[in-house]
Amino acid sequence: SEYHKDVAKPLLASLMENGWQDINVLGGGRINYSSEERKIQVYGFSYGFGKADHSVTCEVIRQEEAFKDFDISWSDEGY
Repeated sequence: SEYHKDVAKPLLASLMENGWQDINVLGGGRINYSSEERKIQVYGFSYGFGKADHSVTCEVIRQEEAFKDFDISWSDEGY
């Protein structure tokens, strides 16, 4: 989808159908993923939701076993 809100809609609907209430989107950004370089970079912001706390996003990614040996970083630069 072109905009973060369009990407969020189906997920939010599914969460609400399964009993989750009071859901707040805390921000957005972009993720640059390279399996070849084993790198993940989180950066940017969402015009609709603002900027997420990218350090939290990186911590969530680091918890995934599939990315244990990836270089995971974030920046406030870029869009």
